[in-house]
Formats: sequence, structure tokens, C-alpha cells
Amino acid sequence: MKKYLTILSLISLLALSACAPVAEVKNPVTVATMLDSEGSVLGKMIILALNAQEIETVDKINFGTPDILRAALENAEVDLVVDYTGSGQYYHPEDATDTSIWNDPIEGYNFTAQLDREKKDIIWLTPSPANNTESIAVTRSFAAAENIVSMEDLAAYINAGKPFKLIASASFVENPMGLLGYEEAYGFKLTNDQIISLASGNTAEMLKALAEGTNDVNASLVYGTDGALDKLDLVVLEDPKHIPPVYLPAPVIRKAVLDVYPEIETILKPIFESLTLETLQSLNAKVAYDGEDATMVAENYLKDNGFLD
Repeated sequence: MKKYLTILSLISLLALSACAPVAEVKNPVTVATMLDSEGSVLGKMIILALNAQEIETVDKINFGTPDILRAALENAEVDLVVDYTGSGQYYHPEDATDTSIWNDPIEGYNFTAQLDREKKDIIWLTPSPANNTESIAVTRSFAAAENIVSMEDLAAYINAGKPFKLIASASFVENPMGLLGYEEAYGFKLTNDQIISLASGNTAEMLKALAEGTNDVNASLVYGTDGALDKLDLVVLEDPKHIPPVYLPAPVIRKAVLDVYPEIETILKPIFESLTLETLQSLNAKVAYDGEDATMVAENYLKDNGFLD
């Protein structure tokens, strides 16, 4: 009888074990960014904010160029990246009958987010309001000497056959909504000898070349949130025709990961909403031109603004 009760007890224990909930295994979230100071700062903010909420992360900050970063996200090599709304033009060119949709901050974001969700299982979270659009900058002294304020003025200068050399990323040089769009809209055409094209989109190198006149460079690609303008005494040329698209920085995450950590959306939303154009310019300058550590810059910002204890 005792043996019979022991068997029954064992069966009961096994039955209870089978019914007990199995602890969900949550993998760390791999966070990756592009090769620039802004990617460093925003990536570190994301990592610090997630870690503070006990979400384990893997740091892949400064992972690679935009195309490499995007491929890694689509191939599930990384989980969460910082990207820009206007980049939808590269990810879904066949879906836009009117590319001007990316010139609108709301419509461009919604269009990119919808296509990525439906086609790639990739989710765009709340963006920053800062437009990191592409523009052309020159030194203040050059602008004053040649009376250049706008892209129209620059076109007249180029068409007059005066010395000109632009340094920019290859993606900007080859883009119908970048340099090609500027050339068509303002009526000028640069020769190959007038362009230095770089694989990376890191403008710190470009703006340094502009400020120092390296290789006779007198114009450079610049982003709206670059912190170098005041520090290097540069000015952005006005673009009254609004050629480049709007680029709002946003966290972009694989749906499979967001399903496991739905709280990520709530954690990051107020942080990115707080990042104005002036704020990002200041944070980027601290890293790119003052040499401060990106982690410390990110941590100080989060603490100063109540996002981190």
C-alpha cells in the first residue's frame, strides 16, 4: 500500500511540473548604429535606457555604413538600430510613385513605417522631431567673399567657372534627391574632378576637410543636426526648393524582438521626443569636436532630463 501511495505521489508531482509555467527565455537586444557621432550618442542612450529597465543589450554601436546596418537588421544580425525616415526612399523605391512623400515629415514617416511593417516585419518607433536633412555647407569667409547665401547663388558661382570642389558621401552624390536633384533644380552640373565622394556618411571628416581647405575643398555635405557649424565657422546654404527629403532619427526594431519586449516602445518614446534639432547639434558637437565620450554624453543627458536615475 505504501509503495502504491509513493507511485501516486510521484505521478502527482510530475503532473504538477508539467502544468507549471516555463520561464520565458529573453535574448539580449543587439543595438547597432551608423558610423557617426549621432549614432554613438543615440545608440548609447538606447542601451542605457534599456539596461536601466533590466533589458539586457549587446553593444554594436558604430556598426557600419547605412547599407550595411540595414542589411544586418533585415537579416536579424542586429535587433534595434537608429535610422532616418527619409531612408525609406532607398528601402522601398519601387513603392513610391511620388518621391516627394519623403519631403513631408509625417507622411514620409508613415509611408516608410507601413512598408517596413508589411514587407519586412520591421517596426519604426517614435522619431525625434529634429530634421537631419542633407544640405551643402561652405565656410563663412567663402560665403561672404563670393556673396553666396543660397543654392541659387552657388549655382551661379559654379556656372561662372570659378574654382569649386565638393566633398560628400557617395549616397548623396548619386541620389536624385541629393546632389543630382540639386543640379537639376538649380541648373548646374559638377564634373568628376569637382567631387570627392566618400563611402561613409560621417560628415566629421568632410567638414574638417572643408574647414581646412584640404584638396581645395570649398563645399561639403552637412546634416541638419551636425554640431560643427559654429565650431568650424561654417554656414548652410539655403535650399528654397527643398530638394532633399526629411530625415527624422528614430529607433527601428525587428517585430520579433518588440513582441518579446513591448515595453521598449514606451521606454524610448519620451527620450526621442525630447531630442530637438538644437539639442542634437549640441550633443553631437560634444562628441565629434570636443572629444567627449559618447557614453558619458548620453548618460548626462538622460540624467539631466529625468530619463535615468
